[in-house]
Amino acid sequence: MKRKIAMLPVDARPVTRDLPVQLAAIGGWEVLVPERNELGFLKKPGNLDLLQNWLKEKSREVDGIVVSIDMLGYGGLVPSRVSVATVEEVRARLQVLKELKRVNPELKIMGFSATMRLSNSYVNEEEKEYWNRYGKEIWQFSYHSHRYLKTKDPVSKKLIEELRPKIPDTILKDYKKTRERNFSINRSLLDEAEAGLFNILVFPQDDTAEYGYNIQEQEWLSEEVNKRNLHEKVFIYPGADEVASTLVARMVYDLEDVKKPIFHPFYSGQKGALSNAMYEDRPIYESVKGQVYAFGSFTGESPSEADLLLAVNVPGKKQGDLALQMDLAEVDTTDRNLGEWMLKVKHYLEKGKDVAVADLAYANGADPALMPRLTDTGIFRHLSGYAGWNTAGNSLGTVIAHSAMIHLQKLNGFLLETDFQKRHLELLALRFLDDYLYQSVTRQKVRDQVDESKLDEDELLEIVQKQFMETAGETLNKLRLCNGYALRIRNITLPWNRTFEIALTIELEGNQAKFKEVVH
Repeated sequence: MKRKIAMLPVDARPVTRDLPVQLAAIGGWEVLVPERNELGFLKKPGNLDLLQNWLKEKSREVDGIVVSIDMLGYGGLVPSRVSVATVEEVRARLQVLKELKRVNPELKIMGFSATMRLSNSYVNEEEKEYWNRYGKEIWQFSYHSHRYLKTKDPVSKKLIEELRPKIPDTILKDYKKTRERNFSINRSLLDEAEAGLFNILVFPQDDTAEYGYNIQEQEWLSEEVNKRNLHEKVFIYPGADEVASTLVARMVYDLEDVKKPIFHPFYSGQKGALSNAMYEDRPIYESVKGQVYAFGSFTGESPSEADLLLAVNVPGKKQGDLALQMDLAEVDTTDRNLGEWMLKVKHYLEKGKDVAVADLAYANGADPALMPRLTDTGIFRHLSGYAGWNTAGNSLGTVIAHSAMIHLQKLNGFLLETDFQKRHLELLALRFLDDYLYQSVTRQKVRDQVDESKLDEDELLEIVQKQFMETAGETLNKLRLCNGYALRIRNITLPWNRTFEIALTIELEGNQAKFKEVVH
């Protein structure tokens, strides 16, 4: 066994390209990825011809492939929403996977292809240009068209009639044409899964709601999965940016032929566990099970039967969004009990259990009421994983994969080796810096100071770097995060020249081992 996996991510952002690499390294595996400049930038697609050749070349060096169909077919997740490629052109680009399987029938291939999202906004940064004028109308038209189809509610019918004249025919026709092309590709992927091309195929629901064209498509795909008995091979659930991490972790376990760990989740509040997270179509309680199932495992009813305990921090009433500053007052309410939940985390750690934290109280950032408690008590550095970034699905997929790699190293007897300990601590440190210090604190400070649309990329980066280092300086002096190591921040960049996400280069310095650079 080569202990290598080739991965074609959805784009070049750190969470999609670098995070799966870092996770696999904790498990002692190497993930090969294309260079960043080959993977495009926002709406600019990746180098499709080069990526085809890259897959062919690397397939000879690896035990398996994890591939984003959006990158292979369109040049990335965002390009999949704006590309003018035809169905025939996209299908021709996907033929390379059949060729790889023909040359090496034993090659494991796990693929994922997003159901095209519907953004309920007038922001066209990741959409077609006309979204800044008709985005919300298209979203509402989609939502109520599907809702009326399902419920026959006259309210939705009336709204459809009112909305239709507000969207020009050419715009609606173009939008539907793009959706139909992407849906046609996803339908054909089911055929390939049935024929054995994919060991695992995921259709992640990217930014979704209860109704809409995207949910309609998912319902059709789900029906086909049932008809074709593909339940153990094809998975449909909310997510997008975390899927590569989930599949890399699953592939590592499959290639090592090791039984996957059982997870036991426990929640900081019952009401929050049963509420829907933002941008998702199901209760958090069900999203947890869906993400664990996508990894290839299940949730146990009691801590005693579980290998890993998943401490899920949920909102009191409703999930807030720290990036958009929405519904913040609905989170830290008396409908949850962080103190009791924290005592439970501490109890299980003292009993020698492996505990990981999925911080889902907010979308787009860690819970400011929780993180100081985790760090000040020293609990944070003893966790088997932590995540609190972007959507609930993103955080869940990350922390499940992270804790699974820790479990694997314990099974293999490698966890006490310094290199693996250090990789784990590096990733915990990155999540602290990104999910908490940046997303929950620094980003809002920057947005309160400046209008980023009026700054060039160098000016914006300078402001972000200055504010982040000031925030980090205030916090890291008190932080007991990495035993035996000093945490150094070496570089800060903005991957897409906006404040929404950040990329960090850090070093853990100390006498225990020579530090290794980590890019995130």
